[in-house]
Amino acid sequence: MRVSQLTRSCIGWAVVLLTACSSGKEEKKEKAAVDVATVAGATPIEMEYVPEGFPLGLSVGQGFAFNLSESPGDKQRFRKMPPEAGFKRYYDELTLAGKPHLVITEESKPPRLYFDENRNGDLTDDRGPFPAEKEGLFPNHYSIQIRYEPEKVVAPYRMWLFSSNMGGIRFYPVCHWRGTLALEGRSYAMVAFDSNADGDYSNDPLVIDVDGNGKAGDDERLMPGQSVAVEGKVVTLAGISPSGLTVRLRW
Repeated sequence: MRVSQLTRSCIGWAVVLLTACSSGKEEKKEKAAVDVATVAGATPIEMEYVPEGFPLGLSVGQGFAFNLSESPGDKQRFRKMPPEAGFKRYYDELTLAGKPHLVITEESKPPRLYFDENRNGDLTDDRGPFPAEKEGLFPNHYSIQIRYEPEKVVAPYRMWLFSSNMGGIRFYPVCHWRGTLALEGRSYAMVAFDSNADGDYSNDPLVIDVDGNGKAGDDERLMPGQSVAVEGKVVTLAGISPSGLTVRLRW
């Protein structure tokens, strides 16, 4: 699935209209200026979403997901619930892409997950509910949509949720973004993978498979500002968008 601007519109990904409060405006402007300077002169490359995990042999850490509370917590601001369907429900809050999202998991057949994408406490005005891929609440795969406000996009995210001996329900991503670097008549696979399981690809390395062996070598993993030699050229990563949709490179 090539995610171009047209494709995003066609598949109905939401454009988010951002509002800024008066406090902190100067700080936000300064950060925006730094971000623009970071990617100035860099070439944007659109990436393709792949609902599979562990690309190029990359590993992943566990993220904490749910406690499976049978009633909303005192600090969880559920404003409006979806209609009851006669199934047991659990109430939680899941932090992804740096933002807490209210979540309801439901023991329907198959199980369903309600995800407060727009973070307004109303669980009836979001995409979903998202069905699990098989019977049984956990372990199971769930695919959701995460809103990335600075980018004004909503992007897919697939997770494996499971009971952990560390307590509660944990998860790791089972998806990634793949692209191609074309240089000097050759093509090199690129992968962005959320290896720290936080829903934000901008703080994970970009892997460029320079030697073409299908594995992520240490010298092929780039964080912003780092470089690798490709066809005699120095290729530098300017940044990855938090959604994983876009990579920016200089060479």
